[in-house]
Formats: sequence, C-alpha cells, structure tokens
Amino acid sequence: MDYAKNAVKRTALVFTISIIAAFIGFLVRLVLARELSPEDYGLLFSIFTLITFLTLFRRVGLLQTIVKFIPEFQVKKKPDLIKNAIVIVLGINLILSIIISVILITSSNFLAKNYFRHPLAEPVLIIFSFIFIASVFKMTLRYIFNAFQKMDKFSLMYLAENFLILLFILLFFKLNIFNSPRVFLAAIAYLITYILLFFIFVPFFLKIYPFFKYKFKFSSKLSKKLIKFGILVMISGIGNITILYTDTLVLTYFSNLREVGIYNVLVPTAMLLDFFGRSVSQVIMPMVSELWAKKLKEYVNKGVLLLQRYALFAIIPLATVMFSFPELLIKVLFGNEYISGAFTLQLLVIGMIFFIIASINMNILKAIGKPFAVSKVILTGALFNLITNFYFIPKYGIVGAGLTSLISYFLILLISIIYLKRSVKLKFPLYDWLKLFFSGVIMALLMIILKAIIDINVYAEALVVCLLGGATYLTLAIITKAIDIETTKNFIKNIYK
Repeated sequence: MDYAKNAVKRTALVFTISIIAAFIGFLVRLVLARELSPEDYGLLFSIFTLITFLTLFRRVGLLQTIVKFIPEFQVKKKPDLIKNAIVIVLGINLILSIIISVILITSSNFLAKNYFRHPLAEPVLIIFSFIFIASVFKMTLRYIFNAFQKMDKFSLMYLAENFLILLFILLFFKLNIFNSPRVFLAAIAYLITYILLFFIFVPFFLKIYPFFKYKFKFSSKLSKKLIKFGILVMISGIGNITILYTDTLVLTYFSNLREVGIYNVLVPTAMLLDFFGRSVSQVIMPMVSELWAKKLKEYVNKGVLLLQRYALFAIIPLATVMFSFPELLIKVLFGNEYISGAFTLQLLVIGMIFFIIASINMNILKAIGKPFAVSKVILTGALFNLITNFYFIPKYGIVGAGLTSLISYFLILLISIIYLKRSVKLKFPLYDWLKLFFSGVIMALLMIILKAIIDINVYAEALVVCLLGGATYLTLAIITKAIDIETTKNFIKNIYK
C-alpha cells in the first residue's frame, strides 16, 4: 500500500468536505451574528467556550487514545480489545460529563449574575449543560471513524452537524418556537442536533465494526494503559484549550459581552485557514500510528514532509488575502457592528499560519507515542498565553488577545520542530519554507500597492487585486523552486494510477 498517496487522497477528501462544512458553519455564525445583538451573540459563545473548555476535563484525553490504539489493535488482530477500549472511554466520559453538568446547573444562577452578567445566561447555561452530556456520544463516534480511517464518515458527520444546526436555527427563528428569546432558541438547536447526529451515524459505525459480536471484558491493564496515555494527551489538551479559549474566558471577565461577541466572529474567521491543516492532521495521526507499529519509518518521512510543504503552500496565499481585506471580509460576513475587530483579525491570521504547521507536527508526535513531548510543547505556549492574556487583555481588549495568540502559536511551532527532529529525525525544509513566506510577503506588498492605485467598485477591486497577487505568489514559488512543478505533476499522476 502506498501510504503517501493514501494520505493525500484522504486529506483531499477531508479537506473538500470540511470546506463545505465550514461554509455552512460560517452561515450559522453569519445568521446568529445578524439575528442576535453583539451582546447576545457574545453571551452564546462565551457559554459555548466555557462548555468547550470543560470538555477537556470530561475527556481526560481518552478520545485521542481511540485514534492511537484502534489502528494498533487492528494490526495485532485483536478486535475484542477495540470494543473494550470504546466501552471504557465512553463510560468514563459519560460519568464525568454528568458530574460536571450537575455542578453547572446548580451554579448557573451564580455564574449568570457574577460572571456573564446577563439576564438570559442562566437558562442558556442549563441547556448547554445537557448539550455537554449529548456531545459525549457524538464525539466518541466521530473519533471512532477517525481511528478506523473512515474519513468520509468522519467528515460527513461534521458536515451534517453544521447543516442541522443551521436548519434548526432558521426554522426556530422563523416560527419563533417556544415563544422564547432567539439566543435561547439557538441553544435548543444545538441540543437537538447533537442528539440526532448520534442516531444518524450509529448504523454506519455498526457496518464498519461488529460491535455486538464481541463481549466486553473489563481489563484493568487496558484501562490503565488508556488512562496513562490519555492523561498525557490531556496535559497537552489543557495547553491547546488554554490558547484557543482562555482569550474568550478572560475577555468575558475583564471586558464586556459586546467585545466577546466581536472576538468570536474573528476567531472562527481566522480558523477557516485551519481546515486544511486540520484535514492533514486528522489523516496523519492514525496512518502514522499504523506505519510506526509496522516500523515503516521511511514512509512517515516521505508523507509528512510532502504534506507539510503543500499545506504551507496552500495556506499562505489564503492568509494573505484575509490579511489584506479584513474590513471587507468582516463587513460582508457579519456586518458593520463587528468591523472594529479588523486589526485583531490580521493578528489572528498570521498566528494561524504558525499554528497549522505546529498542529501537524504535534499530531505526528502523538501518533509515534510521544504525547509527553506534545504536552511540554503545548504547555509552554499555553503558560505564556495565559500570563500575557492577564496583562494585555485588561489594557488592550481584543487586540491584546489576538497578539498573545500570535506569539504563542509561533513559540509552539518552534518547539514542536525541535521535538519532531529529535524523535523522527526529519530534516525540515526550512529554506523552502522561507521561500514560500517570502513569496507571501511580496504578494501582500503588491496587494497593498494595488489597493492604493486601483479605484473601482470595492468588490471588483478585491477580485482584481487577489488574482494579480495570487498569480505573483505562484510565479515566485515556482521561480524560487519552493514548489517543483514536475515533481508535483508526477506525484499527482501516481496518486490516480
């Protein structure tokens, strides 16, 4: 089997479906941003962020153990251990979810008055407590698809989630079901979607793996193995969640829900760039785990270096376009009420370039059994992010949040490269990466000059500037040999042989 070709094919599949899902997910954000006030939008996503942050302590890293160990159990031909692992992971996650949800419900009134400072915070938080429990089944199923390398099901589940959320939000807003505030209806839409997703995709899981064919036998040895690996992953997850979500949590406390609302349209906009990197990472982890178990390290080197280079090649021009037109992008998508976040969006876009390559590196480290290295990488960046958040956010608000995220992502990239070079003996093509960054800088400068010279309709101007800038970037990448056209053609031909 040619693993490099499979990696590219699966990455392309995940990326294509993720782009469609991301578009629908963006429509969800767009509808919510336009139908809710910035304060209500900020409330919804500050609670959403709190719940997401708490999932880290619910999962204790166990969902990633599924992706790590199921491919190994397949190689060793031990299908009964697959069921044992799934039941143990699901059981622990469910118990912890119920405990945390009970705590959230009993403290909802206190949090509404003293943290969120919004009259609707209490009922919305209670609904999200039930979402917290329902998400256990949804997320476990999705990680199982990832572990079995069924990337079509894995991606379609994300697509279906966004589609159903959008459908229910539009339906509930139109009919004003329950005669309730729209922020309340939006929370209900999420709850119903999470429940439906599990029942829709369970039959696909049963076709992939005959779950009821094998008997569950509790194994303390397996449990300890899963928990040990999971705790190490959780430590890295603490750092990752800290970087991604403490911005919002700190903003909620030190600022106001309006700024929280603005920041929460900027973060998902910047993270659109991450869909390609996430697609690569999700494909790489189970595949590298399998290759590592089979001691086929040369395939790891070949596939990883190729995917890293082309991920960077694809991301830089997209990031440059977003960096050059932040006001237009925010205005078109979310409206003038959010346009004050333009500079912060530029900071987040730069940071996402660093984060994407770093996330690929860290998923490789996890796949080869180095979760502790990932923990050290992430925790270093997370500690820096947390400390600087408490300094910069009270002074500079969302700009301070964006700046700390950018620097933290760059720090994580540097440290992840060091650990990966030690573990896999990869020779990173840093010179080629610099060529791509140079091409991106020239593209950005050209676009700035063209924007100053061209005086036509703003949308026509954006189209012309992007096309000329993109052509310049591609030309420079070829001239500097950052991308080899013949090698690319041959590789693409080999994929479809």
